Amino acid sequence: MKPGLLGMFLLALATTAAAPQTQLDELIARAKSFELDTPYVPPPGDPLAYHAAGYAKVMCSAVFMTGLAPDFAAENVGFFTAPYELRAMLGKPVIDRATQAVHVTLPNGTRRAQARLGVRARSAHKGARVDRSLPCIA
Repeated sequence: MKPGLLGMFLLALATTAAAPQTQLDELIARAKSFELDTPYVPPPGDPLAYHAAGYAKVMCSAVFMTGLAPDFAAENVGFFTAPYELRAMLGKPVIDRATQAVHVTLPNGTRRAQARLGVRARSAHKGARVDRSLPCIA
């Protein structure tokens, strides 16, 4: 290989590698320009309760909408809503096939539920009444 050709190849390779980083830097700078100058305040309530509700939602969708086996879904789906280390603190999801619902129990005994409604899933939170006579949203 000629030295000039090798040099051009290395220059092209370096330029190609630098372009995505420059684009990423520009994207981050643009995003920062839209940030509000306010302190972060987490949502009120117990974070574990939010994770439990997310876990129930993901399990409901995985079991009743995609047809995954509950044990497979618990091991392989939805770690963005309930990380694996937090799932260990929650009760094993209870799958109610008759009502197409999933219940997850928190360490304090509170249950988070998620039920399928037609082609969608809905959450039932503590104290919430669920109207089961609603029509399908198809």
